[in-house]
Amino acid sequence: MGMTLVDGIKGKSLRMRPDPESLEAIQEGGALRFGLLPLDVRWSPERPDVIRLRSLAGKLLIPGEWRVHVRARDGEVMMGPVIGIFTSSRRPGSRRPFASLTERFRRLICLAREMGALAYVFTPAGIQWNAKVIQGYTYLPRARGGRWVRGIFPFPNVVYNRVPTRKAEKRRRVRLARLKLLNEPGLNLFNPAFLDKWTVYQILRQDEALRQHLPITQPCQNFSQLMAFLDQHRRVYLKMADGSLGKGTARVELASDGRFRWHATRPGGQMIHRTLRRKEELGRVFKRLRRGRKYLMQQAVDLLHTKGRPFDIRALVQKDAAGHWQVTGMAARIAGKGQITTHRPRGGSRARLVPLIRSIFQDEVRTRKITQELHRVILKAAEVFDAATGHNHGELSMDVGLDRTGRPWIFEINSKPAVFDEPSIRRVARKRLLHYCFSRGGFPPKASGGAS
Repeated sequence: MGMTLVDGIKGKSLRMRPDPESLEAIQEGGALRFGLLPLDVRWSPERPDVIRLRSLAGKLLIPGEWRVHVRARDGEVMMGPVIGIFTSSRRPGSRRPFASLTERFRRLICLAREMGALAYVFTPAGIQWNAKVIQGYTYLPRARGGRWVRGIFPFPNVVYNRVPTRKAEKRRRVRLARLKLLNEPGLNLFNPAFLDKWTVYQILRQDEALRQHLPITQPCQNFSQLMAFLDQHRRVYLKMADGSLGKGTARVELASDGRFRWHATRPGGQMIHRTLRRKEELGRVFKRLRRGRKYLMQQAVDLLHTKGRPFDIRALVQKDAAGHWQVTGMAARIAGKGQITTHRPRGGSRARLVPLIRSIFQDEVRTRKITQELHRVILKAAEVFDAATGHNHGELSMDVGLDRTGRPWIFEINSKPAVFDEPSIRRVARKRLLHYCFSRGGFPPKASGGAS
């Protein structure tokens, strides 16, 4: 069943054109909701094919024409899904109102429209809690280019949390809005917060099968702890517990002659490489790196190399419409010259994973086994982490490595995956994400073909 929004800019009323099945469901009575917003039906004798829906709470202003799904269940008729994309702020007057996320949001909204959902972006400032409406922004495609427009939309069935940074997430207004959305009856918000590396490690290591795929990691609260860890593992990474993009990362090595080799990232992609003769020198550079921040120390893994440079793997895992984790895509990231991380801003490059593994091992059977084991370990990590955190994530990205034997190692899990460079992965990711949103919002894709 489906319904087309003909006119949504007349205040509290919406003019809708239902298909015959939807019209019959509405005529049978019962409560009617668009997203989480209750509506009252007004019939027009002049236009029997068009019904007027009036908000029982706040004013509505929905720009553009949208076709959405209709479901009748337990005496209630639901229109939707309504998908909200939650972010922290907007740039008024800018052609990129949501900064680097603008294009990502645009593509997601356009695909949601094609699939039969109403989708919009909103910030804490736009939420009208009592009226159950939200002032937000949607994208209207046009033949000669589209535009972002403001509207007043129903409370969503499902919210995709895309607050862009940890700093933004900690702002009081953002934090309070996020917590209130999580507790809103009937609303499903997923990927609720950024992750702490130590918390993730503690969760994963509880699983016996995963433990052998985790480099040993411990909090680094003082220099004595670092020295003890370094004596044990010889090569150690130092990472901020809440860091990202390799910022504030260092690697220290204890050489056979007792010297220390120090490698640390700097802003702008630059690196520091030093050989330190004495423990006291290492203590001083460690203190400058840490500066009172929460750090972890992690056993270094001897990664596979290509053309003399180490590489790791960025994997995207997402839940499908049935709520099962799937590997959407994987890509190799090769470290830049002299770098200790593989991030693109630091000179890293990308490569297709399977051909790269094949070129190293020169064995098709072994390549297939390594790839299968990668999938198995990645999916297991997603399942274990999600189960321990309330089954409240729809997508995750993982930083994974392969050692010289082809054994997978999980370094990090991230709850705010970056966009992949590979167009094929991006396309699958958008569609799988929206299938999951449909299901979380009460409109499983297989059961909602009427609005396609």
